[in-house]
Amino acid sequence: MITIIGAGSTTAASLIPILLQETDAPLQLVSSRPLAYEDVRITQSTIDVRDKNVLKETIMKSQPEVIINLAAVTNVDKCESDKQTCWDVNVTLVENLARLARIVDARMVHVSTDYVFDGQKGPYAETAVPHPISYYGKSKLAGENACIVGSMQAAVVRTNVVYGPFVERPDFVRWVLDALESRTPIRVVNDQYSNPTYVDDISESILRIIQKKRSGIYHVGGADYCSRYEFALRIAEFFRADPSNISPVTTAELKQPARRPLKGGLITLKAETDLGMKMRGIESGLSTIRHLMFAK
Repeated sequence: MITIIGAGSTTAASLIPILLQETDAPLQLVSSRPLAYEDVRITQSTIDVRDKNVLKETIMKSQPEVIINLAAVTNVDKCESDKQTCWDVNVTLVENLARLARIVDARMVHVSTDYVFDGQKGPYAETAVPHPISYYGKSKLAGENACIVGSMQAAVVRTNVVYGPFVERPDFVRWVLDALESRTPIRVVNDQYSNPTYVDDISESILRIIQKKRSGIYHVGGADYCSRYEFALRIAEFFRADPSNISPVTTAELKQPARRPLKGGLITLKAETDLGMKMRGIESGLSTIRHLMFAK
């Protein structure tokens, strides 16, 4: 049994089909709302994961061999204004899951972010010392520590700027394409750097971590390193859209409540060598999205 916490997330939408295809394990999907999956290997548990007792009952009943945590509060600015909810999901939930993983002797995989770094000297390797500059980043680092310290069979996958086929939650690519289609002017930061990650690369890395029974921290990010503004222009170019409504802006000009790492991003050599991963570049990721758009 593989239990997925946060099964309604963008990453889960990619991971679930991969696990069904590449493993024989039954899947337990844990989410705050019912999900549209119909497969004999899938069971669903609709719960509030912040309820410690209900979470314990759910895990103890299924006795999973693997627990994958994809649940997170990811709105960076809202984390500054609602610190309690941010901490409850990004830290306390992870502590509870790590404890339950020990009890049922399950491996645990937890997804994190490059926001655990300050963005002064990116891209970062797994050996770099974290130094978060936002409450979101601090909560994610605390969640990582809870996962690694709480279980000897735990792995953390850090990623950044995740995009993929369009599901319920819009990502950066969807936001840019919607703006281009409606000819809505948008401002995109030109001083925040990352390596945008196609969501299937995260899912594939999680699969290989499980199969190879790996533990520790792995960085998973795309092959191309660029600013958000450059990424937006590449999206427009790829989909042959007019980029004139995309204008550059600095992070300071936006005056957002939470500080952002400027030179972020992740070095993925460990995942490439140890897990055998080959990370997609932007063109490859966008090509897959275009194919799926036309296939509908």
